[in-house]
Amino acid sequence: MLLSACGSSGYKSVSYAEEVAVDAIMVCDEEAEYDDYDNVQYAPPESPHSSRSEEGAIRSYESTLLEKKIIKDGDITIQTRDIVASKTDIDDLMKSLNAYYERENFKNTDYRTTYELVIRVPACNFEKLISSVEQGKDEVEGKNIRARDVTEEYVDITTRLATKREYLKQYTALLTKASTIKDILEIKENIRSLQEEIERAEGRLKYLNDQVTFSTLNVKLYKDKEFIYKPKPKNSFLERVKSGLNTGWKIIVEFVLFLVSIWSVLLFLILLLFFVMRRRKKRRMRKNIS
Repeated sequence: MLLSACGSSGYKSVSYAEEVAVDAIMVCDEEAEYDDYDNVQYAPPESPHSSRSEEGAIRSYESTLLEKKIIKDGDITIQTRDIVASKTDIDDLMKSLNAYYERENFKNTDYRTTYELVIRVPACNFEKLISSVEQGKDEVEGKNIRARDVTEEYVDITTRLATKREYLKQYTALLTKASTIKDILEIKENIRSLQEEIERAEGRLKYLNDQVTFSTLNVKLYKDKEFIYKPKPKNSFLERVKSGLNTGWKIIVEFVLFLVSIWSVLLFLILLLFFVMRRRKKRRMRKNIS
């Protein structure tokens, strides 16, 4: 099931686990398909080790990627008096704008009820979503909107990707002509390395297209509760007596352990006291004799 265009008011419940990339292409008419670079043709280098300039390839790609690649996202904090009604309003608004929840967290404490929402919305509806939230009945406490231009990165990756594909074709052709095991192993290693680089570049392009086509809005929707003092229930007399005996026993154990830990100091003090008492006793005996 696919999302309808931005101007449509209909909404269909779909699973976005593997369909976001396809939906992203169809939501906004002004967005180009992420795999347009597959159809671009230019004169490739004559060999994998050729030193010819790639300026022609770059100009060819830039001419097909004139539109800006802008990633929009933001954060907004909303305080409400009726969190159930406000959450329902956001749900209805998302349906009308072909948006979906990437993540939804709910917290309920003694002081506050909170929804933490991560909304993915088609970029062409991003401003509509923000303005609709701001014009609602709830109070917007904070807002932070960001925009990042990734056009240069997109063009750079696209150009490099096409070049690597041409190199891969030529290495594959060389593999059929290789006559020694050494050449075959070396060419296969180069092919494996190029395939890994191509997969990484394709993954990055798909990620950029998803971020460009679907904007992200982090919404914190909360309602403060009235503070109600709830005294902790006291234990019965018997439980309090048991607790007191337990505390007293712990104090005795800790004191004994403390004495054990300073046994050397105690031994020194005992010996010192013994010698002092003995010396005083000798002095008294001398005085009595004299």
